[in-house]
Amino acid sequence: MKHNAFIILVLLACHFSLRGQDAALSHETYDLSKHYPSKGLNNEPVYLRESPMNEATVQVFEDGTIKVYHAPNRYSDSVMSMKSTDGGFTWSESEVIYQDSIIWQYPRRTLIDEDGNIHLLVFREPDLSVFHTMYHSGSQEWTALKKIADGRIGAIRGFIQTESGRLIFGFHRHIWENKPPNGGCFCASVWSDDNGKTWQESTSRVVAPVFEDYIGSNYGAVEPNLVQLGNGNILMLIRTQNGWLYQSVSEDDGETWSEGVPSIFHTSNSPANLLKLPDGRIAITWCNTGDPHINTFGRIYTNRDVLHMAISDDDGRSWKGFREVFRVPTRNDQNNIKRSDSGSSYPNTAYTGEKKIILVTGQGEEAGGRAMFLISPEWLYENSMEDDFSGGLEKWSCYTLSDLTLLPGRNMGPELMSDPDAAGGKVLHIRKAFPDLFGDGAVRNFPMGRKGEMKIRLKILPGSQGTAISLTDHHRHPNDPDGDKTAMFNLDSESIPGNDWQILTLKWDLDSESCKVLLDDKLLTDMKLSSESRSGISYLRFRSLAEEGTRDDAGLMVDWVKVKTE
Repeated sequence: MKHNAFIILVLLACHFSLRGQDAALSHETYDLSKHYPSKGLNNEPVYLRESPMNEATVQVFEDGTIKVYHAPNRYSDSVMSMKSTDGGFTWSESEVIYQDSIIWQYPRRTLIDEDGNIHLLVFREPDLSVFHTMYHSGSQEWTALKKIADGRIGAIRGFIQTESGRLIFGFHRHIWENKPPNGGCFCASVWSDDNGKTWQESTSRVVAPVFEDYIGSNYGAVEPNLVQLGNGNILMLIRTQNGWLYQSVSEDDGETWSEGVPSIFHTSNSPANLLKLPDGRIAITWCNTGDPHINTFGRIYTNRDVLHMAISDDDGRSWKGFREVFRVPTRNDQNNIKRSDSGSSYPNTAYTGEKKIILVTGQGEEAGGRAMFLISPEWLYENSMEDDFSGGLEKWSCYTLSDLTLLPGRNMGPELMSDPDAAGGKVLHIRKAFPDLFGDGAVRNFPMGRKGEMKIRLKILPGSQGTAISLTDHHRHPNDPDGDKTAMFNLDSESIPGNDWQILTLKWDLDSESCKVLLDDKLLTDMKLSSESRSGISYLRFRSLAEEGTRDDAGLMVDWVKVKTE
C-alpha cells in the first residue's frame, strides 16, 4: 500500500514539473475570437467584436440593417451610432447622430416603433431626469427633447411599444435611504398614447426587500426591464440585492403594477434584458450569479463574471437554457484591474433577419467585459455538454481570491497539467497550494435540467484533504463555500474510495428530490435534495475542502466531464 502511494506521489511530482509550461495554456486572453466558433460553424455564440461603450442599445431595421446606439465616452452630450449590413460581422465607424447639452452619462435607450420612427431616451444632468425625442421617418428630423420621468432616475432599461401602440418606459426612482426593509428605490412606469407628445405616470410603487449584511448598497428595486406577454399583460423583471430578480405584472398596459415577488432567476445585483422574438418566444439575458456573504469575502464588488441566456416558448411559465453566453476573459486574473466594476452587465438584444439574437453588453471597461455576440436560439435548446480540457479552461471559472478588498486580487486556482493518457491530453488539478489563500475551486456551466446524468472521470490522490463536488443552479465564486451550502446536491470526495482513475456518475431528479451516486456503475449512495431550485441544475462545482492555514498538494484530478439533461 505504501509502495503504491509512493508511485502516485512521484507521478504527481512529474505533473507539477509541467505546471509552469501548462499555465500558459490556461491563461485567459482578451482575444475572444480564439474561444468562439467562426460564422456558421455550429449553434454556439459567435463573437463579433468589442462593444463600443457601456449600456449601448442594438436595433434591427426592416431592411436588415443593424445599428448600435451608444455614448462616445462616459460623460458626453452626444449620441453615436454604428451600423452593419451583413448581419453583424462588419461595422461602420461610429458617427454622431444627435447632440444636446442636456445629455449626461452612458445610457441611450432606443426603440423603433410600428411606423419606423426611432425613439430615444437620455439622461439629464444633474438631476437624472429622463428625456424623450423621436426621429420621424417622414421628416427625417428629431423632435424637441421632452422630460418624461422626473428626478433621480437610475439606468434607462425597460422601453417598449405594446400591441395597442402605447409606449411604456419602466424606471426606478431613488427617494429613500439605502437600508431595510425596501432599500432606497421603487419601480414604476410612464406611458404615452400619442407617440411621445404627452406622458402619464403610474401611481404604483413596486419595491423589493433588502437585508442588513449585504456586501454593497441596498438600492432596493431598480433597473426594471419589460416585455409584453401573449395575453397582453406586461411582465416587469427587476434588479434587486436579495439574490433574485423580482417580477411584477401589469394587466392594464402599464398603468398599474402588481406587488413585486421573487422570480425563478438568481441575480447578483445586476439587471436583466427581455426580448420578444417574432414567433412569441421570450429570451432573457442576465447574470445568473450569486453574491458572496459579507462575512466570507468582505465588501467585495458584486459577481458579474458571467452572463447567461435562457428562452421560453410558453410565455415565461417555463424556461430552457440557463447557459453562459459570455465569460469575462479576465475573470481568472484581475490583479491589475483598476476600476471596481470588472464584470459584464447591462445587456441589450435584438432579433436579426438571419434569425439570430444579437447581443451587446458591457460594464467593466478595464476587464474586457464589453462584447457583442450572435446567438442562435437553437443553442438554448441543446441538452448535453462534454469537456476533456482539450480546448483549455476558457469555459471554466478557476480563480482564487488572493486578498479580500473591494476589488480583491485574483490568481489562477486549478490549472491544467499534461497527461498523455488523458482523453484530451490534459487533466484539471484541484488542490490547495497556499496555506494563507483559499483552496482551489472550478465551476462549469451546462444546459439546465431538472433531471440529468453527469459522468466524471476523476482520481483522488493519496493524502487529499477532500474536495466538494456539487450540482447547483447558479454561478458563485469558485472558492465560495456558499456554493456548496446552497447546492442542490453536494458530495465530499472523502466518501469516494480508492486512488485510481474512476468514473463517478451523478443521476439527479429534482422532482423526486434525489441524486444517485455511482462509482464505476456501482451504487455508492443516494443523496437527498439539500437546497430547493426554482429552475433546474446547470452548474458543476469543485472546491478544495482543505482547512485554513494548511496545504493540500494532493487533492483531486479530473480527466473529462459529460452531462445530458432533460
